[in-house]
Amino acid sequence: MEQAVIEAERREEFGSGPARRLREQGIVPGVVYGMGKETLPISVSAEQLEDVLRTEQGINVLLDLQITDVEVEEGAAAIVKNIQRHPISRDAISVDFQWISLKETSTFSVPIQIEGIAPGVAEDGGVVDQIIYEVEVRCLPTSIPDHLVADITDLMIGDTVHAEAIQASEGVEILVDPAETVVSIAAPIKEEDLEVRVDELLLEGLEELPLEEELELVESEEPAEAEEEAPEEESE
Repeated sequence: MEQAVIEAERREEFGSGPARRLREQGIVPGVVYGMGKETLPISVSAEQLEDVLRTEQGINVLLDLQITDVEVEEGAAAIVKNIQRHPISRDAISVDFQWISLKETSTFSVPIQIEGIAPGVAEDGGVVDQIIYEVEVRCLPTSIPDHLVADITDLMIGDTVHAEAIQASEGVEILVDPAETVVSIAAPIKEEDLEVRVDELLLEGLEELPLEEELELVESEEPAEAEEEAPEEESE
């Protein structure tokens, strides 16, 4: 697998203030660690980071992480271990890289893609229900698959694809229970059933609302009734 080049600089300043100033300049603060090396604070170009993540390998892309004044061990590469994004803009605000050996197996998360057209969908109106979207695999970094395939070509309503049916290339071990359901074809939801369920939900809401209002009314009236009764007892 070809490595994507990404350039980095060592960070000398730390804290939220310096990190914010870096992000304002289009630079993402981060760290790199692994292979027994000391954690090193670095920063990378936000644009370059997004470019390498848009490759077919996605988050599993192998990186030739070139850090100014830092010598990289031969036979090593880096991967993106974690990336934190802004909740609204989705811009990267921090990134963790990890050094890995190209000669040792490791664990990676690989997405599952559905292929084929199920007769249960095309002919009977069923619905594809994907349960598992990615699985853990163990392999050499140079053998990480871009994705694994769940074939639904022959599925009818009620049929499923289990993890044992997912094929991986030689040297790639899928780390999931073979009996786990990956995808199934569910029966279509009838319009009348949907209408009944909507009515039930509305009815539940209407039944709950008066009860809450009645409770509030009782709680608010109790003190007033006590005040009205007290003067009558005093007059006697």
